[in-house]
Amino acid sequence: MRFLRALLSAVVATLPVLAILLIPDLVRGDAGGVPLVGIGSTLLNAAFIAAIILVPKVNGWLDPEAPDWTTATAMAAVGAVWRNRIWLALLAVLALLAVYAAGQTVAYFVGQANPAVTDGALDYSTFLAQEMTVYLLGFVLSLTTYLLIMRALTRRAD
Repeated sequence: MRFLRALLSAVVATLPVLAILLIPDLVRGDAGGVPLVGIGSTLLNAAFIAAIILVPKVNGWLDPEAPDWTTATAMAAVGAVWRNRIWLALLAVLALLAVYAAGQTVAYFVGQANPAVTDGALDYSTFLAQEMTVYLLGFVLSLTTYLLIMRALTRRAD
């Protein structure tokens, strides 16, 4: 059950990422129209970093464990892990990056098997399949992994 709540927390925290991913002009330069990939990638990175920072607060709201993990205390608990156990926190980020890279790789292979742009025309359903793969396996699952590791580290820090 904790995994499902962490997964839901990651989905809620990454909703701005999903909004950006669903706009082809922001994430693809070959989608036709005005390519805004530079703006889109900047917004995407900023939204994901914000999600990484805010996911403990969202999880504290969705899966509270008083007094150590609530909306008010979750970010402070994660901050304490970063101050006192930096190497373990860096390993949590490394796990986030590994899962993120695996999700990106799967999305790459989905895109290679069924390209979203053929003959200069964008097929939005294929584009949506690729972006949902990136979103679910890259962003959401990596953030869930990070959140569960950080939550375990805060529990063990006491």
